[in-house]
Amino acid sequence: MLNAKERLIIKTLYENQHTYMTSQELAVVLYISDRTTRKYLHQADDLIKNHGAVIEAKQGQGYRLWITEDDKFHTFYQKEVKEASVRPDVTMVQESEDRQYFILNRLFFERSRVFVDDLAEELFVSRSTISNDIVEIKKMIAPYDLELNSRTKSGIFVAGSEQNKRHFIMNYFFMDRLHDNLYTFSMYTDLLMGIQIEEIVIIVLDECRESKLKLSDFIIYNIVLHIGLAIKRLQSGFNIEMTNAFDVAKDSIEYQTAKRMIRRIEKNMQVKFPEEEASYISLHLRNKSVSHFALNAADSDETKIRTELLHALEELDKETGFSFQKDTVLINGLLMHFTPLLTRLQNHTSIENPLLTEIKQNYPDIFALTIKHLGSMPIFQQYEVAESEWAYLTIHLTAAMERYFNAQKAHIIVICATGLGSSQLLKMRLEHELGSKVVIDHVIGYYEISEDMLKNTDLIVSSITLPQSVPLIPVVHVSVFLDQDDIQAINHELAKIKGKEILLSRSAPILTRPQHQLNQQLIEQCFKPELFLYFDQPMQKEVVIEALITKINAVESKDIKEKMQRQLQLREHYNSVAFSKYLAVPHPIEAVTESAHVAVAVAPKGIFWDQEHPEVQLVFLSSPDRFFKFPMEEVNKLFIPIIENDQIRQALSACTTYQEFMEVFCYQV
Repeated sequence: MLNAKERLIIKTLYENQHTYMTSQELAVVLYISDRTTRKYLHQADDLIKNHGAVIEAKQGQGYRLWITEDDKFHTFYQKEVKEASVRPDVTMVQESEDRQYFILNRLFFERSRVFVDDLAEELFVSRSTISNDIVEIKKMIAPYDLELNSRTKSGIFVAGSEQNKRHFIMNYFFMDRLHDNLYTFSMYTDLLMGIQIEEIVIIVLDECRESKLKLSDFIIYNIVLHIGLAIKRLQSGFNIEMTNAFDVAKDSIEYQTAKRMIRRIEKNMQVKFPEEEASYISLHLRNKSVSHFALNAADSDETKIRTELLHALEELDKETGFSFQKDTVLINGLLMHFTPLLTRLQNHTSIENPLLTEIKQNYPDIFALTIKHLGSMPIFQQYEVAESEWAYLTIHLTAAMERYFNAQKAHIIVICATGLGSSQLLKMRLEHELGSKVVIDHVIGYYEISEDMLKNTDLIVSSITLPQSVPLIPVVHVSVFLDQDDIQAINHELAKIKGKEILLSRSAPILTRPQHQLNQQLIEQCFKPELFLYFDQPMQKEVVIEALITKINAVESKDIKEKMQRQLQLREHYNSVAFSKYLAVPHPIEAVTESAHVAVAVAPKGIFWDQEHPEVQLVFLSSPDRFFKFPMEEVNKLFIPIIENDQIRQALSACTTYQEFMEVFCYQV
């Protein structure tokens, strides 16, 4: 009556019937994807309804078994579940993608021989079905320069470099599965600069698989983030003093696994952890069992603390307009974090947070809201929680905010003639006008389009006419200036994609990093007095361009005049670089200078650029360096206020010297 997956679901829920389990937690037990887990949950619920029980689903908490008729259900359970053989690692896998996941897991992580006949028997399918799965697997690993080979006595194995194997592991087993969680790392890339997060991920996964520890993605994520921040603390000069806050047996699987992780990380990254670090990591590895200890000491339990958290998030949602209470990634991530946090609080210890100052300065709103609402949870009332600990919890909430925003956005690709210069300006205009509606996944030239790049694309925005060969994805052709007609056309397509208009404004506080200091540094590197020109009479485009090229040529180590002239003409051939009535930003298709430069021409009486732009007053010749070390796209963003604010344009056009010009320009950024 029940298949193996359904038996295992019912058995797991029965053994945890006094608490809710998420689909992610069940997926770990069942060894399948979240989506497939939810399918089996529905099937199991339909089957047990006539046998004295139901599977209750509660938003934000997960699933639990609710027994309505004890005798009837226990008779069913004894016969259909308890007496049947339920083995998690060899349960029947019906979906092809789950079979492939199972096989790939064997090939990459389990040190055992893999034979087609054994797989067919283990997965309850025919040999031909396994052969078909192997064909698909070969296609999956081919882009990583990996192959499936076989030997008579050794079976099937993956052939290729260790680096390529790790690359595949990262993308297939981890990155897609933990995409939402790992957004946190992308938010703090600059703060974790130099720390090899991907290397840590591989080490954690390797050692957990070697020890046969089946952990949820939330626990793995927390371990990786903890190790990354621990390395950051060591590199920043923090003296990490830790109390062995939980008595972990030195011969336990978790402790030995943690020790192996630390040894590998110390060897690969030239850092030295304190002895107690292994005990702390083992707390994460033993999260489920340790949580009972920590919660009992706090006179609480899992159901109670989850209820407290959901109430706190509900109040937070009311104040901000977000949907934190519905974010299972956030809820489970916080619950996993609470265990080691409570252990530290109960032992009167705390760990320094190298991100504390950055979070307080750059995300003060969400930091204050974290303390206000999570600090109101009864479980924390008996403790004095340090700011460094609140900052760790703030990281979870900032990641949840971005998930909330990104879930509402359409994914678009920006295409220009070359992918340089004007396409970057078009990207900046789109972000400024439609930033709350779209995620710009790629900014590319036409020749860079690939099928893989278009897989998850909702819309293409292009400044050139695309041929019929482009796949059937909506395309909006726009000018680089992105006028109101262009914006209206994009909004029309977005409305069709999403089925409704996406709100332009955010009801919650917008958290952005201060850019003024960074902008000043960028300006100082590429703007120079010797690259400034002022014309007090009407001018022609060709004369101004030649004068600006001459200025740049004078500060370069070799003659670039002819090549720059040719590149600028080629770029203008595709479409105009006059981005407004008064502003032009010429730029080469290919970088030709050794260093990045911006040469400026001010002509208050006008430059005849073309018939549509006869009165250009400001010209920024933007020349990126040949090795793309300088972030010219960040400088290009600074031109947008000139297009949008006529007062800024007028003030700049009135400047006669470099010093006057820079005072106005730097003030507006």
